[in-house]
Amino acid sequence: MKFNQRAAAATILAVAATGMLTSCAGTAPSATPAKPVAGDRPLVDRSKWPEATPGRGLAQGLTLPLETYMQTYQETVVLDGAVRQLQEQCMADYGLPVRLPVEGTNPPPSDNDANMERRYGLTDREAAAVHGYGLPDEATEPVRQKVPELEPAEFEVLTGRKLPAAAAAGAPRQSAERARDSYNGKKLHEGGCTDWAARRIAKPSQDDLTFVAELNGNSFTESMKLPAVTKALAEWSRCMDGKGHKGLTTPFDAANRVPHVVGRPSPEEIAIAVAEVDCKKQTGLVDVWFKEESRLQTALIAQHLGRLDPIRSKNGAAVHAAGTRAGN
Repeated sequence: MKFNQRAAAATILAVAATGMLTSCAGTAPSATPAKPVAGDRPLVDRSKWPEATPGRGLAQGLTLPLETYMQTYQETVVLDGAVRQLQEQCMADYGLPVRLPVEGTNPPPSDNDANMERRYGLTDREAAAVHGYGLPDEATEPVRQKVPELEPAEFEVLTGRKLPAAAAAGAPRQSAERARDSYNGKKLHEGGCTDWAARRIAKPSQDDLTFVAELNGNSFTESMKLPAVTKALAEWSRCMDGKGHKGLTTPFDAANRVPHVVGRPSPEEIAIAVAEVDCKKQTGLVDVWFKEESRLQTALIAQHLGRLDPIRSKNGAAVHAAGTRAGN
């Protein structure tokens, strides 16, 4: 099963690290907010953000124990927003006003790495009857923002590294060479405004988030081997056989039975998607699987509490600091 492992880095940090901030000699960065490409859609539409827990279907209200240690999407946006604002403030302090891409524009389908809505396959019959295995907004054009084109000095102040004078297409844009020591008579921060902002909002590291995500993935894999789950899966398979969908061992086999065309699920896809949910309800598969995996996760938490509790504390402190900065 593929989990939605979101990097916790701010949009601009990811952009800077991968070198997508480009230079354009003689062009100053725009100080006006970026506009969405598609019509007059707002950049951030909170109504599109995923719910903290599934609001309907067989997984309604379910929360796994490890979710306590995961970063929610709202927390990610708050943290990334605080870092971005600090980066902009830092750049302005050097006399280099710049507007960086805002966060929260293209939310993921799930609130965190647990992906409870589809952790055990489809669970929402109403959605399955309309979208099959697709997502409600999968055909919607994503909101796009302009990435500011930075001159060499601006790039150095932001990243603490020099921008190569020329780079081949596809080559990294961030040089290993350190930036100048100062700009406008002010000493550059170690690692530029990017690292300075990150230090001010001390988020959990990517290693921390990956550790929780790996425990989450391991519990899922191990849960599939548990006797109660294998028994429930066998019952689900027999139910699917009875509905004319033979030879399916798991719900993920069902998802691969028919091809999915984005925005245009076929009658065959919808039929198997609905049957999958109906058989889960009939056999109680989701309830069994959730209870068994919850037990596994509780044991994992006890085993790794010394690592998990500091991650949760660090995340909470960072969110509090970010909220305080925003006046919340």
